Amino acid sequence: MTEKGFLSGETWITSTSSAQPYVFALLVATGLFLELVIHFYLHITIVYTQFFYLIVVIAGLWYGKKAVWVAVLFGVLQVVVAIIITGVFPFESLIRAAMLFIVALVVGTLAEYRNTCHYEVVDRNSELHASQQAFETANKKLNLLSSITRHDIFNQLTVLLGYLDLARERVSDPEVIQYLDKSETAANTIQRQIAFTKDYQDIGVQAPQWQNLARSIETITSLTPLNNIRVTIGLGTLEVYGDPMLEKVFGNLVDNSLRHGEHVSVIRFSYEKSDDTGLSIVYEDNGAGVSDADKERIFQKGFGKNTGFGLFLSREILGITGLSIKENGIPGNGARFEISVPEGKFRFG
Repeated sequence: MTEKGFLSGETWITSTSSAQPYVFALLVATGLFLELVIHFYLHITIVYTQFFYLIVVIAGLWYGKKAVWVAVLFGVLQVVVAIIITGVFPFESLIRAAMLFIVALVVGTLAEYRNTCHYEVVDRNSELHASQQAFETANKKLNLLSSITRHDIFNQLTVLLGYLDLARERVSDPEVIQYLDKSETAANTIQRQIAFTKDYQDIGVQAPQWQNLARSIETITSLTPLNNIRVTIGLGTLEVYGDPMLEKVFGNLVDNSLRHGEHVSVIRFSYEKSDDTGLSIVYEDNGAGVSDADKERIFQKGFGKNTGFGLFLSREILGITGLSIKENGIPGNGARFEISVPEGKFRFG
């Protein structure tokens, strides 16, 4: 076996799937030599016959059920030589010939079944590869179309908002100004919804990776105007295997505290080991908290006072790698979000 075959995990057994006629011819010639010299000439009837099983097994691996003809050849040859030597019908040789036939039939049948399964797997892999390529091509085209369309819509919304401002300066009718304000609100809502489609499109596009949570949160909080809110990060060297957009989850939690916490002065990040083999990442603030009626609704698309997409998007991002999130704080005492991380999806660097 070549060094390449050895490194790729190929064994002697798997390498026998390809027939080698010259090797097989040499084995058959050796078997005929043993039968004519050892048995016929030297009259030895033990030990050498075991070599025939090797020939039959290899024939079965290489040629399938055609190996029975090899078994018949050596079986008949043994019986004929035994009759010539002893002058009587040799039942022992007949039984040995039958065993050779059975071995050849079983090995040949299994080999043909193995080859059939192998070809089916190869065909299905080829079809899967072609389907995957077609899917990737279609996905790239859709993403490109989405990006172009989103860019064009943003441009038109910018123009629309500009004309609304100009129109507001030229009118004095309070009722018309009210209509213009509502139109501007609708345009701003459309802008936020279009921005959401960009974020949602990016979920799951890139492969998950290990991320240091403390480092990610420090990056987020350094870019966010916290207004004297104190942030404590007690995550140590904890790393989580998640979508590259995992940072956005913590960014959304901080943003929610700033928008809806009312009187938040402290934000805490920590972790807790679960009773089982998992781990929980805990986000807490000392703001107004979340009412019992809204603890699940806040994760629904469209719920909320702003875009209504933040926590919905967060749950989708976490779900890519099997993480989940829930709110279990006490209303009036602050919000408390718990992100459950299963075993194998976290580690300490």
